[in-house]
Amino acid sequence: MRISAINPESLTRRQLGRLVMGDAPGQAEPADLIFVFGGAALERVGHAAALFHQGKAPLLLLSGGTKFGQRNPPEAITLREEALRLGVPPEAILIETESNHTVENVLCSLVVLHRSVGLHRIRRALAVTMPWHMRRAMLALRTYMPRWIEPIACPADLPDFQPERWWEHPDAAWRVPREARKLVTYVREGFVTDEDAAL
Repeated sequence: MRISAINPESLTRRQLGRLVMGDAPGQAEPADLIFVFGGAALERVGHAAALFHQGKAPLLLLSGGTKFGQRNPPEAITLREEALRLGVPPEAILIETESNHTVENVLCSLVVLHRSVGLHRIRRALAVTMPWHMRRAMLALRTYMPRWIEPIACPADLPDFQPERWWEHPDAAWRVPREARKLVTYVREGFVTDEDAAL
């Protein structure tokens, strides 16, 4: 079923999880960079740092601004501090601090990547965000990233989080239903491209 045709209120809990998280992620393949979406939860940068130390990519791009003035400092600054604490060298970190939401994470990062690396040199990006944000993040990348860049879903590892039983996790219990509504709205309003979702 196309995402634009889905009514999140009519879905079962398992269907909601499949909608927002998509298919189970595969192995993180070697890539040109690790793209970390903005947000307050630091687990995402912990996962990105682990991928970096495993040699999966030589560069982290940390994205996230002030969320319309709600965050000070910008999210990417906080994520960078955590990445440095986790042993990622400063020369391996790029930051984007102007974006306010998921689509802008991608759009604003394009200029940073073009100026620092060259978009034409990037072929694969590991996309890191929270599990319940993964589908919307991937759609934003597929919609706005150049077609030659392949995004690979790499959701953050969370303690005691099981995707097939997301409602037992205290954060996911309220975030997944909210994310389902956001996802459908994003697609219906044309912010991201529509796609089939196997529920």
